[in-house]
Amino acid sequence: MKIAIDCIDAAADFLAGTKRLIAVPGVFFLLSIISVLIWVGSMATIVSMNHIEVSETIPQGKTLIWEDKIKYMSLYMLFGILWVTAFFEYCSTFVIMVSASTYYFNSDPHNEGAAEVDMGFKYCVTHFGSLAIGSFIIAVIRFIRIVFMYLAKQAEK
Repeated sequence: MKIAIDCIDAAADFLAGTKRLIAVPGVFFLLSIISVLIWVGSMATIVSMNHIEVSETIPQGKTLIWEDKIKYMSLYMLFGILWVTAFFEYCSTFVIMVSASTYYFNSDPHNEGAAEVDMGFKYCVTHFGSLAIGSFIIAVIRFIRIVFMYLAKQAEK
C-alpha cells in the first residue's frame, strides 16, 4: 500500500510541477482536427467523382453510383486518416512519456526534478519513423476492425 501511495504522490508532484504538459495533448488534438477537416474536404471531392442519377420515383432524390476505383480511393483515404490520427495520438503520448522519464531521472530524494517537455518534442522528431511505423500498425488494426464491423452489419441484414 505504501508503494501505491508513493507512486500516486510522485505522479501528483509531476503534474503539479509541469503545468505546460497540459498543452501537449491540446496541440496534437488541434493538429488532428486540422487533419480531419482537410480529410473531410478531400473525401467530399472523391465522393463527388461518382455518377449521380436522379430518382424519378422520389421527388428531388438523387442516387450515387459508386465506381470500383472510387470505392478503393475512399478506403485508401479512410486508412490514411486512421494513420494520421493514430500518429498524432501516439506523438502526444510519446512526449508525455519522455517528460515523465526526464522528471523521474532528474529527481532525487532531496530535490524535485524538472520535466523536460521540449526534449520530448525533440525526441518525437528524432523518433519520427518509429512513431510512424507504430501508428501504421495501429491504423491497420483499426482498419481491419472497421472492415469486420461493416461485414458484421452486412451479415445482419
